Amino acid sequence: MTEPFGDQVNRSMAYQPSDKPLPAIVVSHPTQMVEDDVLRDRAREIADAVERLLKDESP
Repeated sequence: MTEPFGDQVNRSMAYQPSDKPLPAIVVSHPTQMVEDDVLRDRAREIADAVERLLKDESP
Protein backbone atom coordinates (compact mmCIF):
# COMPACT_ATOMS: atom_id res chain seq x y z
CA MET A 1 0.00 0.00 0.00
CA THR A 2 1.10 3.61 -0.30
CA GLU A 3 1.99 5.98 2.53
CA PRO A 4 -1.40 7.74 2.86
CA PHE A 5 -3.01 4.35 3.55
CA GLY A 6 -0.28 2.92 5.78
CA ASP A 7 -2.43 2.93 8.91
CA GLN A 8 -5.21 0.88 7.32
CA VAL A 9 -3.66 -2.44 8.32
CA ASN A 10 -3.41 -1.43 11.98
CA ARG A 11 -6.97 -0.14 11.95
CA SER A 12 -8.36 -3.30 10.39
CA MET A 13 -6.36 -5.56 12.71
CA ALA A 14 -8.05 -3.90 15.69
CA TYR A 15 -11.06 -6.03 14.77
CA GLN A 16 -9.03 -9.20 14.24
CA PRO A 17 -6.43 -9.48 17.02
CA SER A 18 -3.45 -11.73 16.37
CA ASP A 19 -0.31 -12.84 18.17
CA LYS A 20 1.76 -11.73 15.20
CA PRO A 21 1.13 -8.42 13.43
CA LEU A 22 0.12 -8.60 9.79
CA PRO A 23 3.11 -7.48 7.72
CA ALA A 24 2.54 -4.63 5.31
CA ILE A 25 4.81 -3.03 2.76
CA VAL A 26 4.30 0.71 2.51
CA VAL A 27 5.74 2.54 -0.49
CA SER A 28 5.80 6.15 -1.59
CA HIS A 29 2.68 7.64 -3.15
CA PRO A 30 1.59 7.72 -5.97
CA THR A 31 2.29 4.46 -7.76
CA GLN A 32 0.80 5.34 -11.10
CA MET A 33 1.71 7.92 -13.71
CA VAL A 34 5.30 8.20 -12.44
CA GLU A 35 8.51 8.24 -14.45
CA ASP A 36 10.09 4.90 -15.33
CA ASP A 37 13.07 5.45 -13.01
CA VAL A 38 10.73 6.17 -10.09
CA LEU A 39 8.74 3.04 -10.86
CA ARG A 40 11.95 0.98 -10.97
CA ASP A 41 13.06 2.40 -7.61
CA ARG A 42 9.71 1.54 -6.04
CA ALA A 43 9.83 -1.96 -7.50
CA ARG A 44 13.26 -2.41 -5.88
CA GLU A 45 11.86 -1.14 -2.56
CA ILE A 46 9.04 -3.66 -2.74
CA ALA A 47 11.34 -6.54 -3.72
CA ASP A 48 13.72 -5.71 -0.84
CA ALA A 49 10.82 -5.51 1.61
CA VAL A 50 9.44 -8.87 0.44
CA GLU A 51 12.88 -10.41 0.87
CA ARG A 52 13.04 -9.09 4.45
CA LEU A 53 9.56 -10.48 5.17
CA LEU A 54 10.60 -13.89 3.88
CA LYS A 55 13.46 -13.79 6.39
CA ASP A 56 10.98 -12.94 9.19
CA GLU A 57 12.37 -9.42 9.38
CA SER A 58 10.46 -6.16 9.43
CA PRO A 59 9.62 -4.87 5.96
